Amino acid sequence: MNTLHHIASSDKLFTPRPGAPVRHSQYFGFSGYLTVDADMTPLFRTSGTLWKPVSSFSELIILAEVGDFECSLALDRCAGDLATIATCRKNVEV
Repeated sequence: MNTLHHIASSDKLFTPRPGAPVRHSQYFGFSGYLTVDADMTPLFRTSGTLWKPVSSFSELIILAEVGDFECSLALDRCAGDLATIATCRKNVEV
């Protein structure tokens, strides 16, 4: 009978909490995504990796929520090139 080998804690599979917001971010210079798991532990992944817990917050840069960013990107692409976008927007103070 085959038995499963012991899985070390570093081999743990981390999964995001359902419904948690996902944000574009950079971690140690790598572009990827940031979210949290059920224990509210921040998790980071690139497009080719699994979710891993964030161990150094000083190396983490949170950029934008995925939904907002993707929506703005799609609207900008529909508007045309960068020159068109830059000249057609109203000058609004925040």
